[in-house]
Amino acid sequence: MGEARRTGPARHGRHRGAEDPPRVHGDQPGLAECALRWWPFVAGALAVTAILLGTYLVAGIGLVAGLGPRSPNASAAERPVRPATTPPASAARSASDTPPPGIHRLISTYTTRFKAGEPRVRNIQIGARRLDGTLVRPGAVFSFNRVVGPRTRGRGYVPAPAIVGSRMVDDVGGGICQVSATLFNAVFQGGLKIRKWRPHSMWMPDYPQGREAAVAYPGLDFTWRNDTGRPVLIRASYTHASLTVSLWGTRRYEVRTRRSQPYAFVPFTSAVVRGPRCIPMTGGRGFQIDVWRTLKSDGRQVRREKFHTTYGPQARVRCA
Repeated sequence: MGEARRTGPARHGRHRGAEDPPRVHGDQPGLAECALRWWPFVAGALAVTAILLGTYLVAGIGLVAGLGPRSPNASAAERPVRPATTPPASAARSASDTPPPGIHRLISTYTTRFKAGEPRVRNIQIGARRLDGTLVRPGAVFSFNRVVGPRTRGRGYVPAPAIVGSRMVDDVGGGICQVSATLFNAVFQGGLKIRKWRPHSMWMPDYPQGREAAVAYPGLDFTWRNDTGRPVLIRASYTHASLTVSLWGTRRYEVRTRRSQPYAFVPFTSAVVRGPRCIPMTGGRGFQIDVWRTLKSDGRQVRREKFHTTYGPQARVRCA
């Protein structure tokens, strides 16, 4: 270190003249040696800078697109749900990334409500997510059971009250009929061809009288046909206490509906039930009701349909 800093006169009092060559010290590396010695550190610093810059840009793009960070362990209830008021940028289950023509138009929408925090809320949300984004081709028949699939524990469903005859019992997937009933009303108001449906054995206040569809996998299904001549996109969204199903595409008919008053009442009975699956019930009379749907095109009636429903009485149940 002392030699590297020596700049004064040479030993024995001799001064370096113009004829003397510059003194070169053996412990000072040249430019080539410095490059070889330091290039790994320089390359590493550049790589780290590139990674940080890329991460920053990706995060910025995600925030602008509204994606935001999402925990992979977030539950289904915590994940954001797309609103049903606007169609998605691309039609799910479509072979093309471009939405089919007319998919931006709202055909119909319907909302049903439920009590927040009930066990069936989870089942409703699972069914809604499976339904959301389904694209029904022109002339195709939609099957609720085929699209939503089995309601099992392995698919995330939990036990919740379900209608069995004239009683309510806990069953895996209970409450899924809220999804089919909400879809039924969207299809009903949209004027689409209803092919196969069956109401519940007893009426529940969550649905309009005579306008609902019960389902049970795999036998009891709700089916309808897309007779609009254009693709129909199904959107399903939910809150903590409501479910909304909307149909997007091209409306074919103008729809008018009428409903009768309930008639032919049947009194209910009382029962004491034992067992862990028992659910107490207050009881309610059975009745019949008729609903008419009139389809019009350019102001002219195309057809008039009658939907007749017979509801059985709800037993008054006391659990022992």
